[in-house]
Amino acid sequence: MANFADIGLARKAGVNLPEGGEEQRIRGFDGLRAIAFLLVFVSHKINFDGADSFGDVGVWLFFVLSGFLITRILARSRTEIESGLATVPGNLGRFYLRRTARIFPPYYLVLAFFAAVALFIPIEHFTRSEKAAYLLYGTNILIAVRGVWVGDFGHFWSLAVEEQFYLIVAPLVLLVPRQRTLSVCVALIILGVTTKIVLEAVHASAVSIDVNSLINFALIGLGGAIGLNASRWTPRWLSSGAAQLVVLCLYLALPAAFGARAEIWPLLGKLSAILVGILLYQIFNGQQSPFVAVLESLPFRYVGRISYGAYLVHHFVHFNWIEDMLRNFSIGIWAPRPAQVLIELAISLALAATSWRYFERPIIAWARRATSRRSGPLAAAAPSQRAAGPP
Repeated sequence: MANFADIGLARKAGVNLPEGGEEQRIRGFDGLRAIAFLLVFVSHKINFDGADSFGDVGVWLFFVLSGFLITRILARSRTEIESGLATVPGNLGRFYLRRTARIFPPYYLVLAFFAAVALFIPIEHFTRSEKAAYLLYGTNILIAVRGVWVGDFGHFWSLAVEEQFYLIVAPLVLLVPRQRTLSVCVALIILGVTTKIVLEAVHASAVSIDVNSLINFALIGLGGAIGLNASRWTPRWLSSGAAQLVVLCLYLALPAAFGARAEIWPLLGKLSAILVGILLYQIFNGQQSPFVAVLESLPFRYVGRISYGAYLVHHFVHFNWIEDMLRNFSIGIWAPRPAQVLIELAISLALAATSWRYFERPIIAWARRATSRRSGPLAAAAPSQRAAGPP
């Protein structure tokens, strides 16, 4: 652990660390992750007009939230570097090790499972080139080149975008002066908006626009810009529980009202990202509101905590597969579609909970200990990545 002198030095340098060097957990953010996952799940499991738009806003919520948290972590790391408390290679290595421990193990476990199954049963969209794209976090590039989704593996595109952001933007944030971090976020937003305008003008396919890295970097950059300014003074009414609830309702109303209108949703839908940014700002500055208390309730908080694993596996869980498997044992089952959806949700959450408890959490804890030992006594004074989670 860092001694009190180390922590005091960090605070004088502007790092603003709580006691023990850990970044305080932001109440309500796990609940937002739960909402984002459930929106994506519904869009994939229930067939109705505009279903895809609910998945869109769910993924965009993941991106903006990730940008909010990751940019704050990187900004603090840059402050440490400028204060002489750390080096660029040291903090970048620590960031990558912790992100790798959080993201890679369950992702590659899923791929290893399907690779083993493919030895005995043919799996659609699991050819050699497709497996290479999944392994290298290039699913969004594969989809953009083909102009079509890749079946049950299609949702991996958002994980590819997130990983590409870590590889490209994270080193940039740690290399530029701390006062330029906001400029980097603004540049990402401008670049993403410009890319979307250009691709729309040349009539690129809707799928290739949806999965474009630069366009989605803009959402992460928006979250980062808001996260960097979240500690500014805000009127009490703006961060009240009622105001938070109003913004959430507006966010959900967008896909409900306009999601089925293909001619305007690609343009209007991105407004939801702005609403997400406002909501994150409100929650950050209104931690004790009744609305945040609801998000902190056990079901929301736990589903949010295991949402990464649930996101990974949910697209592969199909009720008809369960029927086929049981039929091999002369067991026949039937359920109406609403019950099937609930069963698929329960199985997805059960698999994610098992992975979190016995696989993911131990690896994350190991990475935290490993980076603390490697970085020496100042490691504990570095901001924790406990609050940050992938899409």
